[in-house]
Amino acid sequence: MAISITVKYYRSEIITGLQSYDLRVVAESATDMSKKIFVFQRMVPIPPIPATPDDRFTCLADPVDLEEIPEDAPDLDNEMPYFRVDEVTLRFRDMTTLEEVKNLIDEDVQRLVDSLKAAANVALTETKIYG
Repeated sequence: MAISITVKYYRSEIITGLQSYDLRVVAESATDMSKKIFVFQRMVPIPPIPATPDDRFTCLADPVDLEEIPEDAPDLDNEMPYFRVDEVTLRFRDMTTLEEVKNLIDEDVQRLVDSLKAAANVALTETKIYG
């Protein structure tokens, strides 16, 4: 299998003294895997707060998440408040933290791809006869 994913990183212009800096991460395309790797949780508002959903980024998906968490919208009927999308925008107070988080996302994406490749190449490790 040629498991791979192309991820693009966009960030705010580096201008000293700004109050925040944005990092936008987009999974543009994927081969033999889903490009929807960013897990969000839908926070259900409690009345009398307006019924506008509040979706919060929680993590990058792992291989089990790719199988269990639905894409694009949560399955609230089955008590699944999580869902996966192909893009996340994060806001930081400083560029140092932005770069640290970007590097962590980069490492997590590589670990995800490595894990999927390893899972695609399972080998016989043991045979047992019961009886």
